[in-house]
Amino acid sequence: MMKKFPVCYILSYYEPNYIRTRTLIRALQQIDTINLYQARNVFRGFLRYFQTIWRLFIVRLRNDPKVYILGFRGYEFFWIVRLMTRGRTLIYDHMMSPYDSIVNEHKYIQADGFLARLIFQYERAILQSSDLILTDTGLHKTFFQKTFNVSPTKVFAVPVGTDEDVFIRNSSSKDFVNNTSFEVLFYGSFLPLHGMEIILKSASMVRDHPIHFTLIGGNKRRRSEISRMIQLFGLENLRHLDWVKFESLPDMISRADIGLGGPFGGTGQAQRVITGKTFQFLAMAKPVIIGKTDTGYGFEDKVNCLIVPQGNAKLLADAIIWSFENKTKLAQIGRKGYDLYQTHFSTKRISECLKESFSL
Repeated sequence: MMKKFPVCYILSYYEPNYIRTRTLIRALQQIDTINLYQARNVFRGFLRYFQTIWRLFIVRLRNDPKVYILGFRGYEFFWIVRLMTRGRTLIYDHMMSPYDSIVNEHKYIQADGFLARLIFQYERAILQSSDLILTDTGLHKTFFQKTFNVSPTKVFAVPVGTDEDVFIRNSSSKDFVNNTSFEVLFYGSFLPLHGMEIILKSASMVRDHPIHFTLIGGNKRRRSEISRMIQLFGLENLRHLDWVKFESLPDMISRADIGLGGPFGGTGQAQRVITGKTFQFLAMAKPVIIGKTDTGYGFEDKVNCLIVPQGNAKLLADAIIWSFENKTKLAQIGRKGYDLYQTHFSTKRISECLKESFSL
């Protein structure tokens, strides 16, 4: 019998069951040539770092894995992990650049300031020190190579996918033909890349049609901004829910006619990502409207999704109206989207990408 390869997944994040973690662990578990160990937090506060470090110490002492994978937001304690895994391969999962997020997306600090330069150098040092780097799309891979001078041979694009035990195809299908109303669903954290103003403007443009929007999410500040814009646009065809349980999302998806996957914000980050909700809609064979990017993967307008230019509320409204007027075509688009998911984004495909990345 072939000896299995020991691999340890490390995480210290306030959301220990974050979707990226779920999909990577499921994908790793499907690789029959590895033994997977985990140094993952349960605590959500500051103590989570100590919990992860202690669990990592135990795994290193007892099992001595040859490969370690540091999960999302690992930059917060990267150097401790790098020290504890010395002599072994450290793979760093880098889906989001803190420098890009702080300076370019949210514009919290000036790009030419001392603090921005310090964050840039810190992130660059992490990427240079990692043995291999995972990210979510080829466009992010290119961004990290060009921005931080990272060798292209050490960066691998591994899609996020989704939890296929939660988001199941046809869990409760909706009749697209006989409905007189039309339900549009969006959920998320309302980040700049999502383009919330674009979504709300599009809702105001379709108010003469029997089309209803449901928005879910946002922190306190962002919910306040959304409420202000809802009042500003006079949107009576829209409801905003602060929060629903993750496990409740599939039921809400199944009840909608179409999902808004986005991103629609037109920011730098929006040009490089495929949103998590897009994967979830596709996995449930729900037709989805996405913002145009050059990520590839075979997205085709009105074939396996609907595609609109980012930052354009009028064209998003046009796509929603087209969907309303062509209900009979949506089920087929959803089925083709499901096929696309199985080909490029499924857990099986993520397993294949991981095997390719560290040559198992």
